[in-house]
Amino acid sequence: MWNSFLINVKTSIRNTSSLFWVLAFPVILAALMLGIMGNLQDGYTAEAQHFAIVSDANWKASPGADELVSSLSKKPKAGSDDTRLLIPTTVASKAEADTRLDGRKDIGYLYAGPDGLVNMVLSDREAASIQSDSTASEGITVSILSASLGSFNQANAARSTLASTNIRILVQSGEQTYTKQIRLTHIHPSMTAPYFFAVLAMACLIGASTAAEMIARTQPNLSALGARRDSSPSPKRRQAAGAFLASWLFSAASLLVAYIFVRTVCGVQTGGRDPIALIAIAVGTFMATAFGSMMGAIPKLSTETKVGLVIAIDCTLSAFIGLYGSLAMDLNNAIQEHAPIFHLLNPVKQVSNLFYDIVYYDSLAPFARTCGILAIMAAVFLSICGLLLRKQRYEYL
Repeated sequence: MWNSFLINVKTSIRNTSSLFWVLAFPVILAALMLGIMGNLQDGYTAEAQHFAIVSDANWKASPGADELVSSLSKKPKAGSDDTRLLIPTTVASKAEADTRLDGRKDIGYLYAGPDGLVNMVLSDREAASIQSDSTASEGITVSILSASLGSFNQANAARSTLASTNIRILVQSGEQTYTKQIRLTHIHPSMTAPYFFAVLAMACLIGASTAAEMIARTQPNLSALGARRDSSPSPKRRQAAGAFLASWLFSAASLLVAYIFVRTVCGVQTGGRDPIALIAIAVGTFMATAFGSMMGAIPKLSTETKVGLVIAIDCTLSAFIGLYGSLAMDLNNAIQEHAPIFHLLNPVKQVSNLFYDIVYYDSLAPFARTCGILAIMAAVFLSICGLLLRKQRYEYL
């Protein structure tokens, strides 16, 4: 078995076609994805915007207004998830603020009304731009700012109500905090990460073509090499096991290279879970190798046909996990919401879920569940492969 393993490893390294499709192509595809999707994350990121602050009598009478602007305009510390929303400029009146809007120095201004509530005014051009594209950085910033002002005004209104009924309640609760910030994901979500996970999943299943080719070489009716191997004293199961292990090693090493490229060059973060990602690579490529072995064991098909089928199936299933752009990602989300059983049966999707589970879930339970699903898939594929290889008989070679 180990002699067969070493021979298959050397053959894979010398096979230029396998080196390109299994090793180089995923890296090239990830680089293309980086060029296409590089600005997508920026489109969903809030950026600080220039606003004028009307510091008149109403503003000075509004409790906490200056503190609100200070907190929204404070630069975040390094490594913090906080976002700066405002680049403020203090003016004395609304007329001066309107003049700055006309001169395109600011996109809007904040002022306080007689009731003490803080209001926001946007220029007509910015309002029209945000309405046409709410995912732009200005739209994201204005949306967050509007929600912040709403919370601020609601808190001020509640304080006024409490103060008018019982001043002691207001004093006693003034320094207490009744909210707690939580994070639902392991790390800050990235809009582009699912696309790169789809690339890794597709690359994983491309490795199945190597297993299909190696298993096909053990069949004596497909090549002269298979005939010579069949006449050797080594049992067929040992030859198949050696081919399986060699293919698994080659696929895992190739996917590891693609993963390192995605992590370092493409900037996809895992929140310190890289060791778990190595387990994901091992589990995913094991399933892919089992799938390729099953395809390679199909009788009466040429080696080229088997490899072509593996790649065709991989590319087809990748269309349902968001690999081919935003429309494909919308289809992926729709399937997950309305027909999750199809994703459950899609091996490419399950490999993608391995990396998704690592990054987005604070618990490792979803990752363990996905590993279990892939283990079941691998067991089914290997069982079918064993049955196909056992039942093959040759009248002559």
